[in-house]
Amino acid sequence: MEMSEEVFKRLYSVREAARYLGISQWAVRHLNWSSKLPCVRQGRRVLFDIFDMDRFIENNKREGHHGDDLPTQETRSDDRDFGRTGPILDEVLR
Repeated sequence: MEMSEEVFKRLYSVREAARYLGISQWAVRHLNWSSKLPCVRQGRRVLFDIFDMDRFIENNKREGHHGDDLPTQETRSDDRDFGRTGPILDEVLR
C-alpha cells in the first residue's frame, strides 16, 4: 500500500457511533438492544458499521412540516408576560 492511499474507517465504537449519529451513547446501546442498529462484536468490544448507521439514518427520515404544525398566534397560550411589555419583566427592569 502506498503512503498516499487513504484507509477509510468502517467500524465505530459506541462513543464514535453516538457522535456520528448525534445521540447519546446510551441511545446507541438502546438501538442495538432493540435490534434497530446491528453491531459487530470483537470479543467484548461492540462496534457499529458505518453502512448500518447510514441505513438507520435513511430509514428514519421524516418529511418536514414547514411550520404547518406550529400553533398560530390565536391558538398559542397567553405568553404576554414573557414579552418586553409584560408586567413581570417591567417589574424586574425597575
